[in-house]
Amino acid sequence: MKVLNKEIGDELDSMYGLVAGRVAASGRELLIEAYEGAGLSDVEWTDDAVIISLHHGVPTHAIPHVLAIALQHVRQTLDGYPHIAEPDEPQPEGSELVRSSLRELVLESDAEAQLVSLGLDRTWENEQRHQAMKGILKAPPADWNEVDSLGNLFIALQYARMSLNHPPEMWKALQKRTEEVLPAAAERGEQALAAVKKRRWGNARNVLDSYVQLRDELGIEDLVKIEDAYGVEH
Repeated sequence: MKVLNKEIGDELDSMYGLVAGRVAASGRELLIEAYEGAGLSDVEWTDDAVIISLHHGVPTHAIPHVLAIALQHVRQTLDGYPHIAEPDEPQPEGSELVRSSLRELVLESDAEAQLVSLGLDRTWENEQRHQAMKGILKAPPADWNEVDSLGNLFIALQYARMSLNHPPEMWKALQKRTEEVLPAAAERGEQALAAVKKRRWGNARNVLDSYVQLRDELGIEDLVKIEDAYGVEH
């Protein structure tokens, strides 16, 4: 399979064909493009296409896993997964980081669960994520350890996400560092981790329940609006 003029092997042939077929059945074309935006990938839905954008800096050997996660996000939408939206009330600057971290915590975990049997190479991504979190924890703002700050919520959700998806041998050092410099955020991260484990993921209903559980346990009703595939608020 060729992606952005790079040969990436055949591990994703079946998954890509299945997702592309479902996208076609919705009257759209599945496209893959390069971009220079934030993050490693992005998915955009238009009236006639679903566009997966892959960061041009992703090395060839890492493309299969990055693309597989993006394909799973397309599948999640096709399966009617709920989504996190911005509340109607004015939002404080930085609140989108909290909403995106909440999405990633649940949806990435759901996506990764679908990829276990493929054994895709995550080494490069793990290193990028590790260094990014290490950099954040080097000298975090003091208010990030205050429970009512957005920085505290951001770190707590990243803590829970990495507890679930980062290699244990790599996470151990980051966990210790978080506990040392942002103990209140680490404690809240454990709370978020326990909340998501109560409902987990695997289908639209479980994901909805996880979103609601996390929102209620963390007390972030003013920052997060949860809507199911029919636009109904929960």
